[in-house]
Amino acid sequence: MSATLSRHAILADVPGRDEVLLVQPLTGQAALLERPKAEALRDGRDAGLPADTLREAGFTVASPEEDEALRQRAIETWRAEAALTQTQLVVVPTFGCNLACTYCYQELFAPEGAGLATPEAIDALFAYVDRFHLGEGPKPYLTLFGGEPLRDGPVHRDRIGRYLDGARARGLKVAAVTNGHDLEAFVPMLAERGNVKEVQVTLDGPRELHDRRRPRKGGGRTFDRIVAGIDALVRAKVPVNLRVVVDRENLPGLPELARFAAERGWLELPSSRFKTQLGRNYELFGCASRQDQGALYDRVELWARYVELAEAHPELRRFHRPRFHGIGHLAEAGELPPPSFDACPAAKTEWAFSPDGGVYGCTATVGHPRHRLGTYHPAIARDEEAILRWSGRGTLTMPACQGCALAPVCGGGCGAVAWNQTGSERSPDCRPVRELYGLGVRFHGLGA
Repeated sequence: MSATLSRHAILADVPGRDEVLLVQPLTGQAALLERPKAEALRDGRDAGLPADTLREAGFTVASPEEDEALRQRAIETWRAEAALTQTQLVVVPTFGCNLACTYCYQELFAPEGAGLATPEAIDALFAYVDRFHLGEGPKPYLTLFGGEPLRDGPVHRDRIGRYLDGARARGLKVAAVTNGHDLEAFVPMLAERGNVKEVQVTLDGPRELHDRRRPRKGGGRTFDRIVAGIDALVRAKVPVNLRVVVDRENLPGLPELARFAAERGWLELPSSRFKTQLGRNYELFGCASRQDQGALYDRVELWARYVELAEAHPELRRFHRPRFHGIGHLAEAGELPPPSFDACPAAKTEWAFSPDGGVYGCTATVGHPRHRLGTYHPAIARDEEAILRWSGRGTLTMPACQGCALAPVCGGGCGAVAWNQTGSERSPDCRPVRELYGLGVRFHGLGA
């Protein structure tokens, strides 16, 4: 019986190498091929590869029906995995902030005078959580977001304590996303509650670079205060997620930041206590007032430059090892992660709550008036039609994604980005899967 290449099999060139990565995301299989063999396979010619092995891995199929059966089994696997995903409940105590970061997207829609959540609003939030989320399995977790949630002062401390205590009373973990300026003052509170999942803190490079990009409102440096806060978290054994927002301005400074992190002893910690992430600086709902559009990378260029920089500065490999759509997992575990037919968690495994009682789908949309999905205070009201536009979004439902070979990996991207680009959250935010696969092979040294 003759077999042809599965329509979901992906061939990705490896930059700088005469090899091609063959991936079948539906079965989690991958193989590195010499370029002539990959081209023969792509063209339907005899590639000189074992036919039984190709078929068993799902790279080739005997019929469209067999291909569809592979896809249906993968969808079942994905749905089973999705059912095990914790829901993240993002709570915004205030949209106010004490920093003036050059690329803040919230300045475009979050009013500067936005107040702090009242005790009544916090009580109403937990009543909403009890009604709609507490019965979920696994249990959800709360994330303190902003604006800036951790601002030192008696009223702010009272509100954060209420969120922490409300979560602890329900057996919920809490994460925090903070600029770190007042973090040191909050570490005792976070540590003694015992239910903190992690604290995400941003450093945008070594001291001079960071202070230029993330100054205090009204002027003033922030780097040393943030580092003191991170050190306090480490001493208290509260898990740290160190984030860097990256563009052309600060990418060259990453090796210096990596050396700094190593000198502080952060990189000696296990991943359960210290990890890193790189976030691409990009336009979300428009260009922030001081955001330099010429400094922005697209996804492929960012990671291509990072790979080159890591090859020149090996200390970056200790600092951050990108996942490259699962290639990092392949390098570590010898297999690809399960497919993902939906990359947008909004109104599914993520919800967000503004201090004025608004309900939103995710961190990217919270506070944006166009994306309000209801209220939790002063009364509960849900716009079910608007919620469905988000909860029903995914590659299985978006017309543009039907038949796309990359759908089980791309997942349709971010709904907020898609809406900003097209005016519809049901349009895809396509990801450069092939290019990132190839860069992942090069970075992680697969087959080398």
